[in-house]
Amino acid sequence: MGETIQRNQTADALVATAERALVAGDLNGAFSAYKACLAQHRDHPGAVAGMGLFLARHGEAATATQLLSRAMELADADLRARVVPALAGLLAELSPRAWHRQLDADLNACFAATTVEPQGLARVTAETLLLKQGGFDGSAAALEAMGGDPLWLAFLSRCVNVSAEMEARLNAVRAALLAVEDMEGETLRALVCALGLSGFASEYAAQVPSGAPSGASDAVGLIASMFRPLTAIEATALGQDGPMQAQLIRRTVTEPERERTLRETLQTLTPEGEDAVSAAVREQYEANPYPRWSAPPAPSLRALRDAVFALPGLDRRAFGEQAERLLVAGCGTGFEPTDLARMDRSLNIMAMDLSRASLAHGARVADELGLTNVRFVQGDILALDLVEERFDIVTSTGVIHHMARPQDGLAKLAGVTRPGGVIRLGLYSERARALVRLAHDVIVERGWRATDEDIRAFRAHVLALPDSEPLAALKQSADFYSLSGCRDLVFHVQEHRYTPPQLAELVEGAGLRLVGFEAPPEAIGRFREMFGAADSLDLNLWDRLEAQHPTLFAGMYHLWAQKPV
Repeated sequence: MGETIQRNQTADALVATAERALVAGDLNGAFSAYKACLAQHRDHPGAVAGMGLFLARHGEAATATQLLSRAMELADADLRARVVPALAGLLAELSPRAWHRQLDADLNACFAATTVEPQGLARVTAETLLLKQGGFDGSAAALEAMGGDPLWLAFLSRCVNVSAEMEARLNAVRAALLAVEDMEGETLRALVCALGLSGFASEYAAQVPSGAPSGASDAVGLIASMFRPLTAIEATALGQDGPMQAQLIRRTVTEPERERTLRETLQTLTPEGEDAVSAAVREQYEANPYPRWSAPPAPSLRALRDAVFALPGLDRRAFGEQAERLLVAGCGTGFEPTDLARMDRSLNIMAMDLSRASLAHGARVADELGLTNVRFVQGDILALDLVEERFDIVTSTGVIHHMARPQDGLAKLAGVTRPGGVIRLGLYSERARALVRLAHDVIVERGWRATDEDIRAFRAHVLALPDSEPLAALKQSADFYSLSGCRDLVFHVQEHRYTPPQLAELVEGAGLRLVGFEAPPEAIGRFREMFGAADSLDLNLWDRLEAQHPTLFAGMYHLWAQKPV
């Protein structure tokens, strides 16, 4: 017994040594200490978790995944909470070729964690479930198996599907459920509810299967939830029979009712202007709030000021120490301000958008999370000159490129930024949007408009294309799989795109100075390979790199600019 205690104490000491080394920046020391601990005690939870997290941060994904999966079995609740976000990030990058019981279990554990954003696991979970089920024969046994499978239910109820193959499978499942006469079984009802939640999340983007009631409007009872939201009367009649049915009614009936009430209580920050493009954009997002999300994962607590201070070109003296007043200009459905409000409780956030329907979603979630440091207001960036408040930080991601004149929008943002303050922008890449431009041509050629019916018709056209067709690549976009996402992706009323030199012109034209340029890891790696230790703020170098790799910024450019004193 004494020898075991001593061995455990030695292992604990080595883990503590590794953690101190990490704090000190001694990566070799940390690795050596974890390795020594595992050599003595290969199932020590702290060492398994620590080594897994270490390797995950330093590019050893395969070994890190195995270690973190093992740590989830060995660790206590606190340690699992540290491990599971990293494990989820690693699992999200997998492309399984066969079903594995451990992967199934790991995905279930990630879905059960409040610190994991489920949507990030949508693709790998869809692939796992399709491998697990193999073919679908439409039998009652197959439906029962799905309804009794926690991973199927978690995937359907918590993710927007992003797989063309899975969409076809779900169409077949819904068609099979329409033929079921007895819907009293618990597992079948759970499956229908989960499909109802999946349909609601995608705004019923998939085409109605043959055999469904015309337009699905004639469907009655619980089965109707697969094709349209239930009415309040239908929800009351059905009741909350079981957790899946309760979740269905809450998400598709109760929460939307709450948001409709909140719309009328939102503060109006600016009057509605006469800009025709602003009016059209507002109409789009009132009809299709975007993006679709539920509660975000618990963020890592950190000060936003630290991220600002890390910007390579920042004039810290001009910025000063204050980083509290934040404007999110064009916040959409509120994911960004809600996430920031939870990340840094010292922030005082104003979240503004044109669309009251979008704002109401964010306001409801923020209220449910008990956030008091974010307020949602309706307003137009082009009318910000009427606002007296000045902000330390302004963020505007994917917004001003939807204006008639983005330079006018940036000028208004600069006007409400205090001297020395910073603005973060997200803007489309001209090169990375080549596929979207191709889609625009097809939409114009076919005469499709931004209606639900025409968006579904466009999606059906793309889904039917062989993978060899260029437009078929749209099936790889997560936005393709919901009506609001697809509308934002290829049916938007207004869009501007940029090259890196044009970004420089935009920033300079607003009297600002570029102080930060964010890039995904792949882009950073290629930049270093091509230019070594060259200035990462030289947008001409980024232009040369992007010319060779035109999809590097498919997720938009993200840049920081500072207002001079």
